[in-house]
Amino acid sequence: MDYGTPDHNDPDRFRMTVTFDEQADGKTVLTMRQLHPSRERRQAVIDFGAVEYGMQTLEGLTTYLEG
Repeated sequence: MDYGTPDHNDPDRFRMTVTFDEQADGKTVLTMRQLHPSRERRQAVIDFGAVEYGMQTLEGLTTYLEG
């Protein structure tokens, strides 16, 4: 999934990939990856709190699935 404006030259545009992999024990591993146009932009997103927000999103998903 692409995030940002429709302009492919948008310097803030990035791609998010989410994968679900089933393990032998029946559990699923969810992996979220972001691909940014530059190291600088990646670092800006990390500094903004993207990792923490991602963890909050996964915690919310866990709560939803357990509900």
